[in-house]
Amino acid sequence: MKIIDYFACDNQEHRLNEIKRSDWGAGQFLYELLRDNRLKELCGESARVLLLIDGDALMSFCTYAEQDDIREPSLTPWVGFVYTFPEYRGKSRMGKLLERAYALAKADGYEHIYISKGKTGLYEKYGYSFWKMMKDMNGEDSRVYRMDIARKDFSNILGQTVSGTIDRPLGGTHPRHPDMIYPINYGYVDGIFAGDGAEQDVYVFGVSEPIKSFTGKVLRFGTG
Repeated sequence: MKIIDYFACDNQEHRLNEIKRSDWGAGQFLYELLRDNRLKELCGESARVLLLIDGDALMSFCTYAEQDDIREPSLTPWVGFVYTFPEYRGKSRMGKLLERAYALAKADGYEHIYISKGKTGLYEKYGYSFWKMMKDMNGEDSRVYRMDIARKDFSNILGQTVSGTIDRPLGGTHPRHPDMIYPINYGYVDGIFAGDGAEQDVYVFGVSEPIKSFTGKVLRFGTG
């Protein structure tokens, strides 16, 4: 399971057809915008479509963009078109995309991130708070939610138990540099994002054989 950007993926036609499968009107609108190459015209040239995938299967998607259906240039960035396919609901799939959008906003230097038309009780659990009512591009009332971007130092996860994936196992070779061999298991922590928007890198110490995943406690370097 990983998050990719539609605009940077190799198999856009397949991903576009997966978006088309959504049973949601806004999802169909996103499909049409992407099909007709109009999303960036509407939402800004830096717009991204974040896709949570498991192999070929698309589980959830959203946009991260300068603008959304609230046309107020001073308010940016926005998360929009948030959707999870029915068979993947109930397991915080959407939360992974919202975490990635938050990390991107932080890396881009923003102070806030916004979502509009959220249902009451849906986005609050992910750190968003109702901000105010605004008019959308069709002149209709829309609930706008906002989350402040904190400048975290990750001290809040020290001592916590986390899990993750090892995509560069001990003894394996670098995908682009086969002469580079990894002397330790190297991967990423699920749900913890670094400043570049990618999941936080991790080295797993104390294991002398290749592994595919891990669960362990976060320690400050130099402590036992």
